[in-house]
This record gives sequence, C-alpha cells and structure tokens, in this order.
Amino acid sequence: DTCPKCSCVLDQDYIILGWKPCDTKDYSTACPSCKHRFVPKFSVSTDLPSFEGSQGKGTTLYCDYLSPWVLLREIRSLISKPNTTKRGLSKPQGLYRNDSTNYQLGIEKIIDPAFREGSDINATLWWNLIVTFARFNIPFTFLLQGSYQDQQLIMPTLEEM
Repeated sequence: DTCPKCSCVLDQDYIILGWKPCDTKDYSTACPSCKHRFVPKFSVSTDLPSFEGSQGKGTTLYCDYLSPWVLLREIRSLISKPNTTKRGLSKPQGLYRNDSTNYQLGIEKIIDPAFREGSDINATLWWNLIVTFARFNIPFTFLLQGSYQDQQLIMPTLEEM
C-alpha cells in the first residue's frame, strides 16, 4: 500500500510494524516515514468472469488489511454473536440459508463459498484469513472446502510444506 500523505510505498512488513499491538479496534497502520495513520488495503484479482470485485463482476477486489487482533475480533463476533431473526429466535450471526429455520455455525459458514462471494465484509474477512495464514505458513486449504463439488480437499502434512 502507499501512504496517502507522503506517498511512501509500504510493503507487508512495514504495514505490520505500524499496527498497534493487541488493539482490537484500530484498523490503521502508521507510515514509517511521516507517522501518518491510515487503513491499509490489499487487492485481489483473477481472470474468472464470475469473480466479483469492488466495482462489480470481473473487477479487482480491494480489502482493508486487518491486523491479527482486529481479524480475530471480527471472526469471533461473526461466529459467536447471537442474532435475532424475524421469528424472534436467537442464533449466531453470519450467513444463513433462505430457510430461516436452517443456519450454519462456526467454521461451516466461513468455508461456504457463498461467504467469500461479493465485495462485502465477509469477503474482506475471508481474504484476510488467506493472507494471514499464508504469511505464517499455516495451511489454509480447509478454507477452500466447498469450492470443489463432490471433492474433499486433502490437508497437506507439515512434512509436505
């Protein structure tokens, strides 16, 4: 990303250094040159015509780059926060099927391909999980579950990585 104040180009390491440790409410990073705080972004693009980016289908998706503390808070909130439905029932917040009596819990909604479609907060959270897992060499193929019909993804072992 680039600092909007001094135009300094920040790589991933500088963005991470600018995060406030353990601050779950601060979405910003600090520029190492001018100390200006701003919300860093990263982009995701593909040649798949069905991919929906920030400007619609076939465009690049721009996501806020979240610190691990903010990401953890957002994911916890997503999978555990009660939400009241039209029928007055309480169930975890997140993705729901059309039938209001059925809903998905926990990791099931995150690995559902519908969770990462579009350009909303769910897509941003999912792509931040991918970026964070990749940075620390954590296997993330389980997040792709559901992307391949009638196929179970096999998780690589540590020896294979």
